[in-house]
Amino acid sequence: MAQPSIHAVFQAIENRTLPVQQSQELVKFAQHDGFFHLAALKHSRANALKAWFADKGLTRVILGANINGFGCQIPGCTVEYLEKGFFEEPNEAIRAEKRAFLESAIVIVNNNDVGQAKAEYADFYTQCDKTIFIAWDWDNHHWLDLSTFLAAHSDVYAPGHHENLYLLTRYNWATVGPVYCGTVQWSRQFLTDSIAKIVTAKRSNAPLGKHIPYAPFTYRNRVVSTLSQHYPSIGFSDRNFHVRTPEERLEEWYSHKVHWIAPVLNDVAIRIFDALSTGGIPVVPASMQFLPPIKDISREHIVFSTPDDIMNPKPLIERAVAMFDAGGADGIVARHRYALDHHHGDQRMADVMRFVRERFAS
Repeated sequence: MAQPSIHAVFQAIENRTLPVQQSQELVKFAQHDGFFHLAALKHSRANALKAWFADKGLTRVILGANINGFGCQIPGCTVEYLEKGFFEEPNEAIRAEKRAFLESAIVIVNNNDVGQAKAEYADFYTQCDKTIFIAWDWDNHHWLDLSTFLAAHSDVYAPGHHENLYLLTRYNWATVGPVYCGTVQWSRQFLTDSIAKIVTAKRSNAPLGKHIPYAPFTYRNRVVSTLSQHYPSIGFSDRNFHVRTPEERLEEWYSHKVHWIAPVLNDVAIRIFDALSTGGIPVVPASMQFLPPIKDISREHIVFSTPDDIMNPKPLIERAVAMFDAGGADGIVARHRYALDHHHGDQRMADVMRFVRERFAS
């Protein structure tokens, strides 16, 4: 039986004109005068912040609770952390103390620090007019209700992905990046100190790929379910991963040679860099092969999967395992060093701080 033509399949896609309609509506939406007034107000706030920090320096950084696990090091800065639920404080006297604590600081929050407390965070942002707020948004590829809020309620907006940038820059012209997600579950020092374990660990040939299921992303869920029929080490996990110790999490990662990455909506997933930093080889969809920053990863350290590989993954996994074995200890160390030098949380914070200094330094 002859296969249908590519054009015939294209023509058969349901509601094929929807992207055109969405684009037209988005362009129309973005012309609203409210965006001009928002930009003017944010520009006025930025100028006031620049004047306030002129004689104080940009040296005090406070990270949100959701990105406090990587021992952040920023040269020339002290780094402090917010406790979980910082913005949800109901007591006004304590809230006043917290506002005073944030004064003259650069506060970098992740979207998950704000997602369940938007109104409370907005109150802090409004009243803390001597604080620079930066939002590092990991979910701007799909959580647009929160992303548009964060872009509007931040002095610097750092999206984690390249989707929806036109829309989001309408809410905040001071947008940097994308600042792609990086390894933030281990500090550079911890990973460096663990190199002997990473190099000498006995590793399974079966790929690791435990992913949290998300109901809206049915294609991704089908990919994981299909692969799990071939490899039980690929499948769905619960949310207890982050309550385990850093040592326990690291051991799970370095116990495998290969890591299957099943992104949400083709996003540049953290797991890519966690795999590299622990010496493994990530398997990433070929649709991402030429996207930044994946295009810059040495092809000796990454493998790309096609739809055929999802149905029959064994040949690809055997090829990835052979690549790992051929690289030996030198390959493990090379992947580890590359990830630490280019895709660790410290490097991502350096990217953000370069923009902050350019915008707010006198």
